[in-house]
Amino acid sequence: MQFVGKGCGTGADDTSHEGSRIVESLLDGDFIDRSETVYNGRQTYFLEPKAKELIFRLLMAGDMLSPFIGDEDVDPKRDTSRWLIELAYDE
Repeated sequence: MQFVGKGCGTGADDTSHEGSRIVESLLDGDFIDRSETVYNGRQTYFLEPKAKELIFRLLMAGDMLSPFIGDEDVDPKRDTSRWLIELAYDE
């Protein structure tokens, strides 16, 4: 995980207060864990995503894996039509 300084990493000019509200929302939703730490001699928090059980069957249509996952470019006409047809038949 990378330390993020000014801006909370959102690309906007977030204030510390806005960042705190975002963190509180993530904590309330049980999406992250927060632990106290020291960085460059200053007290701060280390944020980590919580492990969640993944339901991989939601990515499947029959025996075909969704074309939307992975690091390759997706050709919507070629890659998705067969998967969507298989998904419709699964229902």
